[in-house]
Amino acid sequence: MDKPSLREERVADEIDLRIVFRKLGSFFRSALHQIKSAFFLVLRWWFLVLAVTLLGIGVGYVLCSLKRPYYMASITLAPSKIRNEYFADQVNRLSLLVNDANHDVVAADLHITPQEAAKVKSVRYISIDHVRVAQDSVMEGSPFRVDVELYDNQYFAPFQEALVGYFQRNPFFSRVTQVRQEQLRAMVAKLKQDIASIDSMKQAAVNLRGPAHGFVYGEPLDPTNLYKQSAALFETQTGLEAELRNLETVQVVVGFAPLLHPSGPKLKWYLALGTLFGFTLALLLVLRLESRRTK
Repeated sequence: MDKPSLREERVADEIDLRIVFRKLGSFFRSALHQIKSAFFLVLRWWFLVLAVTLLGIGVGYVLCSLKRPYYMASITLAPSKIRNEYFADQVNRLSLLVNDANHDVVAADLHITPQEAAKVKSVRYISIDHVRVAQDSVMEGSPFRVDVELYDNQYFAPFQEALVGYFQRNPFFSRVTQVRQEQLRAMVAKLKQDIASIDSMKQAAVNLRGPAHGFVYGEPLDPTNLYKQSAALFETQTGLEAELRNLETVQVVVGFAPLLHPSGPKLKWYLALGTLFGFTLALLLVLRLESRRTK
């Protein structure tokens, strides 16, 4: 069998493309015809379409008014030497309890009343550390955010205190913080001993007599070097003492913002959905009436 020439293959491809374009054109013409028919159908039954659409808008408004208004705010927290994943697990646990409406357990965890726990709509952990880290790295002390939705805008300040206490009362978190505090206290105590020892050596250097440097245990004693060592150790000591004073399980960086206006439900979304639902229902009703009329 002879192999088709290049010209014949090109003609066959052009014929195939013509068929595709012809089908596409037929599809778009049919769709345009359907749109025109629906448009004129809506104009013919405009009163019914308008009435049913307004009914859908009314239903959307009623549904929105039946929803309980809520307020959303965020708090930014900075943890101590604890992995952020552990805080995420704590927040996710609380979120599950809130979504389950388990007000008694939420109240017990946060040390609040069940009535106050019922004011919490949702709790969500948000990571704000956008730095790409290695998979096996230990990401400690990275700030994170907690988004909270409450039904009472006056309850944000008490809930902030309850949320921070919720983290600080965690046995693992408190134990890690305690171990770090003990470590810092031991380091500060050792630095104080070293500084006191250097100070005594400086005093000995001052009291020594002679044309040159004195000697301690056969080594030359340089007062200038002793002063430098003492200053460096004191700087390290003050840094550790500052870290010890600020060492907590978690600290509030940015607290909840007191809101005056509800964050939801959004009336415009309910009205838009009501409009879409009403118009769709009206169009289906009109099509049914029109089909009965033409029979």
